[in-house]
Amino acid sequence: MDLSCFSQDSFDVVQWTNDYFKSNGNVENKKAMVSSLVSRLQLYVEQMNYSLEKSSHQLIVTMPHVIKDVKMIQTEVATLTEKMRELQSDISHVNRDTGVYMHQLERLEGVYQKISMAKHGMKESDGWGKLTAELDDLLERNDIFGSKNKFIDLKKSISAQAGLPGQTERTQQFEYFTNRMEALASPAVIQFIQQGDVTQCLKYVEIFRIIERLPQLKQCYRTVHKNALVEKWSKIAEAEDSYDLNNVLSEFNNVVLEFLQNQQKWCKQVFQSHAEPLDTVVDALKILQSQKQSFVMNQLKKSSGKFEYLASIAASDYQFANALEKILIELPADKVDDLSSAIFLYFDVFVEQYPSLERSLSNRMLNDMKMNSASVAENVSMLDASNSKSLKWFNEAINRCSSITQNKSLAQLVNVFRGFVALYVEKYSTVQKQLTLNQTDEINWSLMQLNLNLLQHLGDFMQIIEKCEKKIFAFMEPKEGDTNNSTICNQRILVHNTKARNILMPSVEANSSIFTKELQTLQKVAVEIHDCVLKHIFVYIEAQFKQVEFTMKQHSEGYDLPDYSYAPQEYITQIGQYLLTLPQHLEPLLLSPSPALKCIMEFCEDKYKGEKACADVLLFLIVEETTAMYQEKIDEILSLSASGAKQLATDIGECPFFICLGPRT
Repeated sequence: MDLSCFSQDSFDVVQWTNDYFKSNGNVENKKAMVSSLVSRLQLYVEQMNYSLEKSSHQLIVTMPHVIKDVKMIQTEVATLTEKMRELQSDISHVNRDTGVYMHQLERLEGVYQKISMAKHGMKESDGWGKLTAELDDLLERNDIFGSKNKFIDLKKSISAQAGLPGQTERTQQFEYFTNRMEALASPAVIQFIQQGDVTQCLKYVEIFRIIERLPQLKQCYRTVHKNALVEKWSKIAEAEDSYDLNNVLSEFNNVVLEFLQNQQKWCKQVFQSHAEPLDTVVDALKILQSQKQSFVMNQLKKSSGKFEYLASIAASDYQFANALEKILIELPADKVDDLSSAIFLYFDVFVEQYPSLERSLSNRMLNDMKMNSASVAENVSMLDASNSKSLKWFNEAINRCSSITQNKSLAQLVNVFRGFVALYVEKYSTVQKQLTLNQTDEINWSLMQLNLNLLQHLGDFMQIIEKCEKKIFAFMEPKEGDTNNSTICNQRILVHNTKARNILMPSVEANSSIFTKELQTLQKVAVEIHDCVLKHIFVYIEAQFKQVEFTMKQHSEGYDLPDYSYAPQEYITQIGQYLLTLPQHLEPLLLSPSPALKCIMEFCEDKYKGEKACADVLLFLIVEETTAMYQEKIDEILSLSASGAKQLATDIGECPFFICLGPRT
């Protein structure tokens, strides 16, 4: 029987009894089974009680011994604690005494070191005069390599005597011998640098390292080769065939590239560095800025194709920058700006002059457009031909700005464009005024066609402006660096594009175009030309309305209109027939207009926008204006007789342009 379940918290008597019966099978005499189970449980209880009594008795007997042992342990713990406290006190005394002794030992060690240094210093001081005399003798005999070891000893000696009296005088002497060593070594090392003798230069590098003048040696190296490069430029520029600047620049650039390629390896062997050749080239190019600038200026004055000349120089500089960066073993980030400035700075003066050259070219184009021909038709045709020239100039100027200035002068070029557009639109205004002066009281369809042609040409020019603006924006768009260009070139182009965007984009964001003011002027001229077209068409209509003016005045003075059968009067018939013939005159011009004409008509009148044909819109405007004119004539009538009113109603009812107007209202 498992009694362990009795001690569980979840013990259930009924459940345990049922499980017990199930585990013992079917028992017929359940009472006997229960009696047996109870007897067994009572026996277990008695055994448990006996065990508890026995354990309690043993505990009572052993308890005094346990208490005695606990008291003994407490006594020993107290004794041990006291001993540990005494030991801690002893340790503290020892540490304090040890610290005092260590401090005394350290002080004694310091005194010993000072005495030793003083002793060594006195010894070195005794030998200082001898060393200086020996070194002076070697230098007098120009024995630079023999002087090297003596200088090392002198260097050690002055370090050993630091803090002793007379240190200032020794320092001055040491500096004096250092300068003499440098002065003695410099002529020879300059010669070996010029010769490119690695073996000899290494010996002198060691000497300059010992005297701590290695930076001065590197500066000497840069000066020697810088002067050589400057002299090389002078020889190339003064050669007999120097009239070809591209050859001069190309030859000198090749000299620089060859110098870099050779000297980088040489400096790695001698100085353990690649930096000196690059620094030398930068220094030489900076010195040559004014000379190159003057040379280019002189050649530019002689050149007939200034744009091509400047573009070739800019291309040569960019090719040089790309080739130079490919040769360089290493181009530190802090050297990029210096190198870029050294290569391109001399050309900036020509970059600044470039917009003036474009302005001069545009002025010549405008001056060639003489709007003083006796035939207005020739002036209109001249504007058409000039549009093609303008488009060509716009495209070429933007491309030139990119090739010559790398967009550095793009904002200034836009100002040149603005001035050109303003003056060019004035040419259209001049021709428009000429057409207006040629207008008579009679209808002239050829004159109206010239006005439409002029309007179309102006639309062509407006589209040219839009194309120009799109191309400018495309050139300003930030792009990933050209893999064919060097870091210097890509960075330079990025900087110029960013500056151009910063100048031009604010005006675009505010007014939606960089030519906003010029387009407003163009729109004004377009509206004037469009109005001129309408005036040509209204010449006949106004003439017909003038015929009824007297009749209207008569009725305003009390006369009745003629009393005859009520048929439309002649002026209504004439105006109606005239309006019906207009489509055949306008159809070849406006039914399928060119995109330029459609564009400019939408620009000067919003009613042209949409899918309706321009001819329909123009007819609508004519009918609308005719209606307004007729309304004014009617408003002039103060009174009418019954028959006059009937006649006027008949005229209005039969008026064809009201029928035309009907579907649109």
